[in-house]
Amino acid sequence: MKFASTGTRARSRSLPIDFKRGRAGFMLLEALVALALVLAFAAAIAPVLFQAKRIMSDAGNRVAAQALLRSLLDAPLDRAAFMKTAREGETAGLHWRIAAFPLHVGASDDQQQPSWIPYRLVASVSWGQEQTITAETVRLGAKQ
Repeated sequence: MKFASTGTRARSRSLPIDFKRGRAGFMLLEALVALALVLAFAAAIAPVLFQAKRIMSDAGNRVAAQALLRSLLDAPLDRAAFMKTAREGETAGLHWRIAAFPLHVGASDDQQQPSWIPYRLVASVSWGQEQTITAETVRLGAKQ
């Protein structure tokens, strides 16, 4: 039994390539176009990668600052410490500041005056060059 190929001889991969008649490899123009595409892609994505690197290099400080800020706001309210001025300090290279401002809530004449006063707490933590996070909350303090 004989087998015959149904393809043409020019398309057959089993035939050796004639380097003189056909071309092998890439043309210079194709290589330049491919290089231009790679460079354009790199130029478009480089700013995004540098921004991500900057954010991630500062992530440890940001997390530490958020934890300190939360602990400042969760601490019990000591009204006597806030009466004259805000408190501030430095912890593990993070500069923090917390201030309390009394909020005046108007009560009508027929209502009993509450035995507490709302305070607006403003806390901020800063690190590095102009890196600051701030948070506010309202806390209740006993009336003197």
